[in-house]
Amino acid sequence: MTEIDLHGMGLFDAKLKIIENTTRAYNSGWKGLVFIHGYRGGTAIRDYIRSKHFAQDLASEGLNVHMKLDTSKPGSTSIIFP
Repeated sequence: MTEIDLHGMGLFDAKLKIIENTTRAYNSGWKGLVFIHGYRGGTAIRDYIRSKHFAQDLASEGLNVHMKLDTSKPGSTSIIFP
């Protein structure tokens, strides 16, 4: 899966990159994405990806994505499209 590095980004810029890449990946038929967000410098980006707000933001962009999250690694979150 393609990895998207979000290290050093603020939450606002990270949200834009997350939504843009998720939309592109889903519409292109990719199997999923791995967002590298880290965990020692704060958890705002990780918490956003793992929250219902992420799915709501995608829906507000017109994308009703069915996805599964793999949260087994503390520094990354994988999104898997069924």
